[in-house]
Amino acid sequence: MTASEIRQEARKSLTGKWGKAALATLVFFVIDYVISFVLNLVPAIGAIASTVISVPLSFGFIVVVMAKLKRGEEISYIEFFKNGFDKFAKVWQVTLWIFVKMLAPIVVAIVGAIVMTSGVTMSVAESSTGSVLTILGVVVYLVGIIWAIPRAYSYKLALYIINDNPDMLAKETVEKSAEIMNGHRWEFFWLQLTFIGWAFLACLTFGIGMLWLIPYIQVSTVAFYDNLIGNNDFEIKNDEPIEENPIQEN
Repeated sequence: MTASEIRQEARKSLTGKWGKAALATLVFFVIDYVISFVLNLVPAIGAIASTVISVPLSFGFIVVVMAKLKRGEEISYIEFFKNGFDKFAKVWQVTLWIFVKMLAPIVVAIVGAIVMTSGVTMSVAESSTGSVLTILGVVVYLVGIIWAIPRAYSYKLALYIINDNPDMLAKETVEKSAEIMNGHRWEFFWLQLTFIGWAFLACLTFGIGMLWLIPYIQVSTVAFYDNLIGNNDFEIKNDEPIEENPIQEN
């Protein structure tokens, strides 16, 4: 499926549900913000606790709730709590496995940044070695980034796989994502890129349009995932015309 067809499928899934999707998004962001704000009042430990909690909550909303919307299932506005904490351990196991897979390019990029910073510092002191180190650092840093981006896209569907395969081991989940995304990373990158115009328009509404845009993007991601795994048999429970403009509430 092309990016246009995937977005069309997402709009079809959201027909008659734009308002509900926007409200669910608002509830999620408000609750997530309140939790983060309260926990961050506790020095050091609070920031860690906030991250530990927000990752599963994000999974519960972005993956489970949006998958239900795409697949024509009913949702409640705060079910992301149960969804996230039911799979709390598994979400973190998969997240850590992704980090392990991403560690090599991340280290290369960090080393490049350190060398580049050292080179710039030495250049200020008028050292010829500084210029060489700066160039070397930039090259190493770019190698790390160029290596990291496609690898990161290999694991973009790991959390969606958890939702459909809760008994799959974390390592297998990450490897399955890489297998599914093999040959499709550019397609997913392009799909995300096609939302830039909508994101710009949403920003003009002081961010309010994001309440509609985020479900549009996430349901499109589920449609992309379902298309890759051949999971296109979910009944869309309405026959209304497809809505072309997501940034409006029914």
